[in-house]
Amino acid sequence: MFDHSHNHWLVFASFLVAMMAGFTGLSLLKGASELTSRIRKARIALAAVAMGGGIWSMHFVAMLGMQLPTPFFYDPLTTMASALVAILVVGLALLILHFKARTNQTIIASGLLVGTGILVMHYLGMSGIRLVTPVYSAVGIGISVVASVCLSVAAILLAYRSRTHRNIVLGTVGFGIAVFAVHFFAMAGTHFLPVPDPAADGLLISNEALAIGVA
Repeated sequence: MFDHSHNHWLVFASFLVAMMAGFTGLSLLKGASELTSRIRKARIALAAVAMGGGIWSMHFVAMLGMQLPTPFFYDPLTTMASALVAILVVGLALLILHFKARTNQTIIASGLLVGTGILVMHYLGMSGIRLVTPVYSAVGIGISVVASVCLSVAAILLAYRSRTHRNIVLGTVGFGIAVFAVHFFAMAGTHFLPVPDPAADGLLISNEALAIGVA
């Protein structure tokens, strides 16, 4: 079983990516409820790409910084699917926030959706690793679920209790912490096993190619 370590500069970069994504998405939606339905939907689509894509990018920037004593690569279909899931789930959460009455219930429901998107993106993205097999601990999964739900709900509450610049900044920090913390809580409970037969069929994404894609 392999233990892993991380490049601290890329860990820091992954946090900045999450913060940038949160700020971009939340800023795009400031005042969106006053726009026409068509323009609001377009803004929501852009914000979903920013925030959902930011969840994906944060994860893979951090994964680029992961160091194992053996080579590993990524399955392209699974990797792209994980990005799409994050974008769609975040988009659904934003639709609820901007097309339903903004009550505590809708804010919490949206936060739960964002937390779900973070979790699904992480574990689906991890399932795309090839040449090694991730092994998860029950404790690591449990902590990740609780952290994702609680931190995501808190981030949406901070951002949407009041739609001021201050709330956008607070929501950005909350979103960045949620995405970052869930990833590393999950990784703390993850180890890797070598694949008995390392031969891999089909196209694989190297770390170098993935870095270009994330950039």
